[in-house]
Amino acid sequence: HDTKPGCKDPPDLDLRLSEQPLFIERLAEGAQTHLDSRDVFELKALLNVLDTSVGTTLLYGYPSAAFTTLNQDAKGKVMEALSRSRVGLRRKAFNGLKRLLMGTAMSYNANGPGQAPHNPIWASLKYPGPPSESGNVTEGYDFIGKAYCEVNDNDTFDYIIIGSGCGGSVVARQLCKIGKCLVIEKGTPLPSDLKNVSQCESEGMCDFYEKGSLLTTNDGSLMILAGAALGGGSTVNWGCCLDTPEYVREEWNQMGLPQFAPGNKEFSRSMAEVKEYMGVTDKGITHNGMNKKLIEGCEKNKFKWKVAPQNIKDTSLKSAGWTCFGPRQGNKQGGGVTWLREYSENGGKFFQGIAVKVIHRDGKAVGVVVCKSSEKNSPSKWRTLLVKRKVICSAGSLHTPLVLQRSGFKNSNIGKNLHLHPVSCVMATFKDEILGYEGAPMTTVCTEFQKGVLNDGYGPKLECPSVHTGVMAAALPWTNGNDFKEALKSSSKMMAVIVLQRDIGGGTVTGKNNGFDPVIDYVPDKRDENNIKEGLKRAFDIIKACDGVGKVWTCHVNQPLYEPKSDPTSDRASVDAFNAAIDENGVGVNSLGLFCAHQMGSCRMGSNPGTGAVDEDGELWECENLHVIDASVFPSASGANPMVTTMSIAQMLGARIVEMHKGSELGKKLLKRRKLRRDGDTGNGKSSTSILVAGALVAVLVAVVGRTVGKKF
Repeated sequence: HDTKPGCKDPPDLDLRLSEQPLFIERLAEGAQTHLDSRDVFELKALLNVLDTSVGTTLLYGYPSAAFTTLNQDAKGKVMEALSRSRVGLRRKAFNGLKRLLMGTAMSYNANGPGQAPHNPIWASLKYPGPPSESGNVTEGYDFIGKAYCEVNDNDTFDYIIIGSGCGGSVVARQLCKIGKCLVIEKGTPLPSDLKNVSQCESEGMCDFYEKGSLLTTNDGSLMILAGAALGGGSTVNWGCCLDTPEYVREEWNQMGLPQFAPGNKEFSRSMAEVKEYMGVTDKGITHNGMNKKLIEGCEKNKFKWKVAPQNIKDTSLKSAGWTCFGPRQGNKQGGGVTWLREYSENGGKFFQGIAVKVIHRDGKAVGVVVCKSSEKNSPSKWRTLLVKRKVICSAGSLHTPLVLQRSGFKNSNIGKNLHLHPVSCVMATFKDEILGYEGAPMTTVCTEFQKGVLNDGYGPKLECPSVHTGVMAAALPWTNGNDFKEALKSSSKMMAVIVLQRDIGGGTVTGKNNGFDPVIDYVPDKRDENNIKEGLKRAFDIIKACDGVGKVWTCHVNQPLYEPKSDPTSDRASVDAFNAAIDENGVGVNSLGLFCAHQMGSCRMGSNPGTGAVDEDGELWECENLHVIDASVFPSASGANPMVTTMSIAQMLGARIVEMHKGSELGKKLLKRRKLRRDGDTGNGKSSTSILVAGALVAVLVAVVGRTVGKKF
């Protein structure tokens, strides 16, 4: 973008991106690769509209020449009008453009794929790009080459696992020891040589995230980051390993699932086994600049905080901050270097492709139809695989419902009750450098407000994210080019505190493009909105208590801004105005930057078919020998980073399948209990049919009461 006359910024901040061929190439490549045909059509339509005076006038709301003919100042006014418009579609259009353009501009590799990462803007932001250090790391993914295979019609396996994420990787390691297994994974294989992982932000987002990190809710208001590579979210998450909170376990117990009750030995043992296997510890943690500030702010406010246990072996390495863009150093003990390595060493195989649907006959799963990603619209190229024992659907909360829907299953809970832990943040600049992209990103957590304003267990945790240039540019509010640039120039001195809300409200997942791509409809519940606003105020308290704080702002379009005042009365007035602006701006659609890295609950577990898609063993109520084992079975939002909870559920349910296969005493008890459920005997003389009807009525009543309570608060 252009700068004001007399600006003395370094040349790389004065460049016009529209004149950079490599940027245009990367931008077009990302849009064509990761946006579906409808999104591409809408993007082209928007650009064509802006190329006319009539279209620009309609979008701007005032008489205007075509956007492409305007000077820089006039273009800025049009964009600002779009961002602040009362019309939701205009705000959606602006946010989509800003995320795509600015996220790409600040992260793309100007040297091209396979070359050393370089971006012409990084130097002015003091952003070094991914470091080359290795430190105490594993030997890599040398098992990959021998583990992938091709498949043919009627190939037969004992177990087929759809998805290799936090659920699929754990259960695959268990089942490969008792039978012939195949893991179907649509995402990117991890290279045998870790040096081939560049950890350049744009390349990591494209290679390892769903839709290249461009996925949003249907209204465009919430960005969704979901792992889409071998190992799923465990490959790209931030290494934060929190237990399932006790109050959440009790809630699930009260929902008719006693296996989660606090103190239940089976689930507690599974959680301990998972953490031990991944080397999770809260000892010897090195906190980076942002986490040190979070601790400082919590201590000064007397807010409760704790060290967040990590599965990152060496949190002191600068490169630990880049693990979210691919496991180049092997420092984080995600699914690839743990569960899936052992799975491979025990003869387990991978197929890179898509599970089109599960084949079921007479109420039992008997196989899976698969294809390459490029063949999903070519049924003649699909292949039918047969299964002797069980199909495990671990495709994640966005894709497991789609697999089940494509397979013809009708339970009303499939694709419903989606929880996202919506996140927003408060950001600030400091006098000294923070370097929020270096080191393990999420090593502390503030738990002071996790019970929520109603003390019902539905409140936020406050944490620190990993702040890299592309994500930061996509998240920063935009008012005009120069203010945006000034904020970016301070990125090395910037801190962010995220407000991660345990959401009581839920959304839906349906399919488009023949049911293969997720459509997410989600609007935060009023109670969640109240907690997000409260969380933003408390994050503000933490930041302004820290030494050296400068400007503070939120991700609202109508951006509140705070700067410390030397006069206590003036400063108090500024604080009050900042908090009042948070309340006034609220959490409206496309008026507050919202993000999501956790997806849960879209095929939830329930004590009967009316309250859940699967039973307490994760087995589909509609179909025997088809189990769902991933975060989609969560009965409600976990209220904590969900990796450990997902893996613990997988460890517990996988162990049950093993015991039932072995015919041990425990296995016999499990089979007897399963038979009672399948025969409709709930132990109180009621059939599953009557329970289904009653459960449906309860679900309706809960929804009605929820809406009523939501309006009240």
